[in-house]
Amino acid sequence: MRRLVLSDRLFIITCRVLRCRGALEESEFQCLARTVREGKSRRVSTTETLRYPLTTMDTERLEHAIALRDTGRVEEAIKELAALTELTIDPEEKATLLLNETRCYRLLGRLGEAGERLSCARRIAPQTQALLYLHEEEAILHWHKRERDKALKILDRLCADYGQLLLTPEHHDLYARVQTSRGMLLTELTRYGEARPLLEECLSFDSPLIDKVGILYNLGLCSLKLGKSAEAKEEFQEVLRNGCQADYTAMAHFYLGTIYFAGVAYAKALIEFESCLACGEGGPPKQYLYKWLASTARTLGMREDAERYERLAKASG
Repeated sequence: MRRLVLSDRLFIITCRVLRCRGALEESEFQCLARTVREGKSRRVSTTETLRYPLTTMDTERLEHAIALRDTGRVEEAIKELAALTELTIDPEEKATLLLNETRCYRLLGRLGEAGERLSCARRIAPQTQALLYLHEEEAILHWHKRERDKALKILDRLCADYGQLLLTPEHHDLYARVQTSRGMLLTELTRYGEARPLLEECLSFDSPLIDKVGILYNLGLCSLKLGKSAEAKEEFQEVLRNGCQADYTAMAHFYLGTIYFAGVAYAKALIEFESCLACGEGGPPKQYLYKWLASTARTLGMREDAERYERLAKASG
């Protein structure tokens, strides 16, 4: 016989777990719950052998749900997180679980449901450090909705209000993500001069959660738009040495082609434009790329290739 003496909150969680596992009848659960509300004894005896330590949130199940999400089994992760959310009564823990549900729905592109979960989390979250992560997720949702100005405003305010806290070791990964997002958002908003120093800082972050190739690509784009062609060429070449994502690879080849063309290195430009075309995915609109290929081929005296690319450009219009 195992006898546990628990706090009110942990007692309710214990009873819910036991009820779910069939060790406690519904009538028994309701009766025990009443003892808590009435301030009576919080003692329960059971022969149930508990699989996990009874903490205020089952961290093993949460870690399992996150692992499911990170390996692409997002629907399964949602079910596990929803079950945990149902069992949890602590506001901060429930908000954390809802935040993880939000991320899952965002990964599936179900932004409406993601927004609903985030709103629920914000309503119940206490004024703790969990708010930092809720603000970050709110910004990311706006970004996915292409509301870049709103997303950037939230992240800027996060840095202004909680800058010192973000710099503590506990929140190192969050700070790295926030700065990376700010740099990329500024790039997308064509604010290249503001984006470049942020992205340079991001290259120094030692975190597996940071998209280093994405940072290099955006840094190359900023350099190119700011007239720093030599730096841009090095950064795009670094993307190709380290990248495997089609969008980044194709666009890096394309921009290298434009840099070589501007530098009168037409043969190198043609190789880069053809490499961009060979990527299949990503890259600029095909009509635009074919026009660059046609112009480069014609400059090199490759008339037949130029005419072929001109026909393809017309067909792609």
